[in-house]
Amino acid sequence: MPVEFSEYRCKRKYKSGTHKFPLFRLILLGLVLLLAYHLGFFSMVVEKLPLPGMDNAPEGPSWKVACEKYSGKAFDLDGDLAQCSWFVKDSMAELPNVFLRYVASLREGPVSSLHWVAPIGNFSKALFVLHEDSASRAYLHIPMADSSMVWIDASTGCRFPGLCPEQPLGWSSLSISEDFDFSGQEALLAMDKLGGVGEAPVRPILPGKVIASGKDSLGHFVEIDHGYNVSSRMSGLFRYDRDSIMLSPGDKVDVQTLVGRIAPKDGSAIYLAIRRNGHFVRWKDFFAESHPVDSAKISKFKEQIGL
Repeated sequence: MPVEFSEYRCKRKYKSGTHKFPLFRLILLGLVLLLAYHLGFFSMVVEKLPLPGMDNAPEGPSWKVACEKYSGKAFDLDGDLAQCSWFVKDSMAELPNVFLRYVASLREGPVSSLHWVAPIGNFSKALFVLHEDSASRAYLHIPMADSSMVWIDASTGCRFPGLCPEQPLGWSSLSISEDFDFSGQEALLAMDKLGGVGEAPVRPILPGKVIASGKDSLGHFVEIDHGYNVSSRMSGLFRYDRDSIMLSPGDKVDVQTLVGRIAPKDGSAIYLAIRRNGHFVRWKDFFAESHPVDSAKISKFKEQIGL
């Protein structure tokens, strides 16, 4: 039986080498750009450009341009440092970003000044000062190991903004090395055991309001609401009549308020339970979160930026 073969013809259509002028596309693109302009898209892009206070702050001469554009006053300092300053009275609307406006809101008086001081070659590594007639507060913009940047309160060493807890035993706490076998530590699933010198004063870790006080199986206790969904309970307190410690629910306390003392014996300790959003948090983790940079690194950072 004869087999017939037919010639294969590709169904793909080939376009000619000539192209038409894309007039319709250009008109459409022009309409899109015109619409974006009227909607303020380009203004929003300009507002998101690097500004003082951001991690990707501009370098070189553009720093002065950005400083003056946002009502700041630029200064050249010694040691390859530069400064941008704002003088705030009542309104903070002219400050360029949220961080500056937040710091300005912390002022106690009607008039204050903000000073951003940094090396000319790297404005992200900076010292930021809120100055009033009676006081000054300084914050450091320090790089971490993962290249992220954090703000540190220069006076307390705490991450800013955020909670700044204090050691409840202050100078009298006993440091324990990591390899020390802390008897019973792993069994304390809902509290921490803190050792200290006998008769040492015990104070709140943060300001707050007393929500409960009394006596439990560990001794006297005080429970404090610190706000921000954080509370603490200190148990095993020893009370002295001479201290007249009579805290009641509703009493306000700060980090200098005496809530009790450690018992006058060797191996004295108190028990601390911190809860955040209803969940138990270890004291060492809670403290480390608020103190991400040690004092040695803070001192080294100040030297690096010439302060």
